[in-house]
Amino acid sequence: MPYFLCCQAQIAFLQGERKGQENLKKDLVRRIKMLEYALKQERAKYHKLKYGTELNQGDVKPPSYDSDEANENESSGSLNNQLSWKQGRQLLRQ
Repeated sequence: MPYFLCCQAQIAFLQGERKGQENLKKDLVRRIKMLEYALKQERAKYHKLKYGTELNQGDVKPPSYDSDEANENESSGSLNNQLSWKQGRQLLRQ
């Protein structure tokens, strides 16, 4: 019987760890979206100051931080994530 309780405690501990990591990931994704949005805004402002024209960025909308959207983004597939990651790396190099 003590072995069973020990396993249950270990399972509960690991589930708590997993939930904590998921919450951390969601928070980091939210912060990244905020920073990306702020960076786009700053680039548009700089472009307008330097060239006197608006920078056409398409539909630049503030990111929404709903948990439903985060779940949709996770289920959209890793291909989109890889493409956006590569595009982000390319922008950073520029």
